[in-house]
Amino acid sequence: MAIRPMYQYQKPTLKTNDFRIPVTFFKPGNLDSPEPDSAGKIEVFSCLCHAYSPSTKDMTVLDAHGTQRGLTINIPDTKGEFIPDNSMTAVISDYRYTAGTGFIEWNVVQVRDDFEKNFSIKIILGVSQ
Repeated sequence: MAIRPMYQYQKPTLKTNDFRIPVTFFKPGNLDSPEPDSAGKIEVFSCLCHAYSPSTKDMTVLDAHGTQRGLTINIPDTKGEFIPDNSMTAVISDYRYTAGTGFIEWNVVQVRDDFEKNFSIKIILGVSQ
């Protein structure tokens, strides 16, 4: 029998220098007004992120929410300083994510915390355009 090498699967690791793309999170304003969207959006948090195409699991979540375009990002874990939720939107300041008038405003579809390494927060973004 031939002796074959044994390979152990290595999980891809995310490093600090992988966070390169600026992202800004907004929440809806809470001004009490009869007009829709009169309060506008309030900037909540800004940081650098690692953006990539959604996985099959992420695409299933995006399909369930009826989005046509999706994106998955990782942001550094803020240890409670910022906690994203589904009511927020995000703007990624990168030329690849622009619409005709400016940057695309993504809806936060799902947030997944990293309880194993406590290093990053995975956020699934989607937009219906």
